[in-house]
Amino acid sequence: MLTTDEVLNLNYYKKITYTGWMGGMRFLIQREAPEEGDAIFHVWVWPGPYIFDLTADERKFDATFPFTEEGKQQAVDWINAQFEEHKSLWPKRKTDEN
Repeated sequence: MLTTDEVLNLNYYKKITYTGWMGGMRFLIQREAPEEGDAIFHVWVWPGPYIFDLTADERKFDATFPFTEEGKQQAVDWINAQFEEHKSLWPKRKTDEN
Protein backbone atom coordinates (compact mmCIF):
# COMPACT_ATOMS: atom_id res chain seq x y z
CA MET A 1 0.00 0.00 0.00
CA LEU A 2 1.06 3.55 -0.72
CA THR A 3 1.73 5.92 2.21
CA THR A 4 1.72 9.71 2.44
CA ASP A 5 5.45 9.64 3.23
CA GLU A 6 6.11 8.09 -0.17
CA VAL A 7 4.30 10.82 -2.11
CA LEU A 8 6.54 13.64 -0.84
CA ASN A 9 5.72 17.09 0.52
CA LEU A 10 3.48 19.77 -0.94
CA ASN A 11 6.38 21.94 -2.19
CA TYR A 12 7.44 19.13 -4.54
CA TYR A 13 4.14 19.39 -6.44
CA LYS A 14 4.58 23.11 -7.10
CA LYS A 15 7.25 22.19 -9.67
CA ILE A 16 6.72 18.63 -10.88
CA THR A 17 4.31 15.69 -11.00
CA TYR A 18 4.78 12.42 -9.16
CA THR A 19 4.34 9.07 -10.85
CA GLY A 20 4.59 5.58 -9.48
CA TRP A 21 3.81 1.91 -9.91
CA MET A 22 2.09 -0.41 -7.48
CA GLY A 23 1.43 -4.06 -8.28
CA GLY A 24 0.64 -3.52 -11.97
CA MET A 25 -1.19 -0.22 -11.43
CA ARG A 26 0.42 3.04 -12.48
CA PHE A 27 -0.49 6.37 -10.87
CA LEU A 28 0.15 10.06 -11.39
CA ILE A 29 -0.33 12.89 -8.90
CA GLN A 30 -0.12 16.52 -9.98
CA ARG A 31 -1.00 19.94 -8.69
CA GLU A 32 -3.40 22.02 -10.76
CA ALA A 33 -3.89 25.71 -10.05
CA PRO A 34 -6.90 27.27 -11.77
CA GLU A 35 -6.89 30.99 -12.55
CA GLU A 36 -9.57 31.41 -9.91
CA GLY A 37 -10.00 29.29 -6.82
CA ASP A 38 -7.72 27.04 -4.84
CA ALA A 39 -5.13 24.61 -6.16
CA ILE A 40 -6.03 20.92 -6.22
CA PHE A 41 -4.39 17.53 -6.50
CA HIS A 42 -5.46 15.76 -9.69
CA VAL A 43 -4.79 12.03 -9.45
CA TRP A 44 -5.02 9.28 -12.06
CA VAL A 45 -4.56 5.50 -11.97
CA TRP A 46 -4.35 3.15 -14.96
CA PRO A 47 -3.14 -0.34 -15.82
CA GLY A 48 0.55 -0.63 -16.65
CA PRO A 49 2.95 -1.08 -18.20
CA TYR A 50 2.52 2.00 -20.40
CA ILE A 51 3.04 5.60 -19.39
CA PHE A 52 0.15 8.03 -19.00
CA ASP A 53 0.42 9.52 -22.49
CA LEU A 54 0.43 6.09 -24.17
CA THR A 55 -2.65 4.82 -22.34
CA ALA A 56 -6.15 5.37 -23.73
CA ASP A 57 -8.22 7.79 -21.64
CA GLU A 58 -10.99 5.23 -21.16
CA ARG A 59 -8.53 3.00 -19.25
CA LYS A 60 -7.75 5.77 -16.71
CA PHE A 61 -9.58 6.60 -13.48
CA ASP A 62 -9.17 10.04 -11.94
CA ALA A 63 -10.19 12.12 -8.94
CA THR A 64 -9.40 15.52 -7.44
CA PHE A 65 -8.65 16.58 -3.89
CA PRO A 66 -7.78 19.85 -2.13
CA PHE A 67 -4.11 20.85 -2.33
CA THR A 68 -3.55 20.42 1.41
CA GLU A 69 -1.98 17.84 3.68
CA GLU A 70 -5.46 16.41 4.24
CA GLY A 71 -6.02 16.35 0.47
CA LYS A 72 -2.73 14.53 0.02
CA GLN A 73 -3.90 11.86 2.48
CA GLN A 74 -7.23 11.63 0.63
CA ALA A 75 -5.35 11.15 -2.66
CA VAL A 76 -3.24 8.35 -1.18
CA ASP A 77 -6.34 6.70 0.30
CA TRP A 78 -8.09 6.95 -3.10
CA ILE A 79 -5.12 5.39 -4.93
CA ASN A 80 -5.04 2.51 -2.43
CA ALA A 81 -8.81 2.03 -2.76
CA GLN A 82 -8.56 1.95 -6.56
CA PHE A 83 -5.82 -0.66 -6.33
CA GLU A 84 -8.03 -2.91 -4.20
CA GLU A 85 -11.28 -2.22 -6.06
CA HIS A 86 -9.94 -2.89 -9.56
CA LYS A 87 -7.30 -5.59 -8.91
CA SER A 88 -8.37 -7.54 -11.97
CA LEU A 89 -7.30 -4.63 -14.21
CA TRP A 90 -3.70 -4.45 -13.03
CA PRO A 91 -1.35 -6.67 -15.05
CA LYS A 92 0.72 -9.11 -13.05
CA ARG A 93 4.45 -9.53 -13.35
CA LYS A 94 6.51 -12.38 -11.93
CA THR A 95 8.11 -9.95 -9.46
CA ASP A 96 4.77 -8.59 -8.18
CA GLU A 97 3.76 -9.93 -4.79
CA ASN A 98 0.08 -8.91 -5.12
